[in-house]
Amino acid sequence: MTETTPVERVARTLEDASFRRMPTPLEIAGVTFDAAASFVGTPPSPDLVLVGDTTLQTSRDLQRIVEGVGRALDVMRSRRPLTLVLVGPRLDSNAITSLSRYARVLPVGESADAANLSNWLAVLLPLQLPRPAEARGIDTLQALRSTVDPVAREFIDLTLTDPQSIAQRFVDLVEEPFSEDDTSDQGLDN
Repeated sequence: MTETTPVERVARTLEDASFRRMPTPLEIAGVTFDAAASFVGTPPSPDLVLVGDTTLQTSRDLQRIVEGVGRALDVMRSRRPLTLVLVGPRLDSNAITSLSRYARVLPVGESADAANLSNWLAVLLPLQLPRPAEARGIDTLQALRSTVDPVAREFIDLTLTDPQSIAQRFVDLVEEPFSEDDTSDQGLDN
């Protein structure tokens, strides 16, 4: 398997998450910006994602690009959030703080494998939910009924027999400690 550049690994991850790659150089409001790569999210993810390569671009270049894109988006009255993914050697904290004034900054480094890259880019990627227990061949209802908590068992049984009563039973349980007669409060009325 051929080794790809860090920019292309980020690109592949974003494209797999239904981000659409934009032509380079990126053009917004008639102004062009030379980002290593740029992507636009598809609904429900409206992000504009720029990829910056710190091996080829200085922090000053990246600052100019991010500020310019941010201003161009403002001129266009765009509501797209701007995210900058940085590949390559990590910039110093002052440079990242400066970039963070205009965009969400995700420094992913230069040698991230697919799993680590997905962790770094998780804020942009769709949420991966675990498969339901039924799909794994486990009887979920049986697993839930085996709980030792009597209140949990009661709610499970209500779910099966009378789902409309669950809300009222919950209210009753919450009010229960406050509705019992407490003899220690009776002396306060005198």
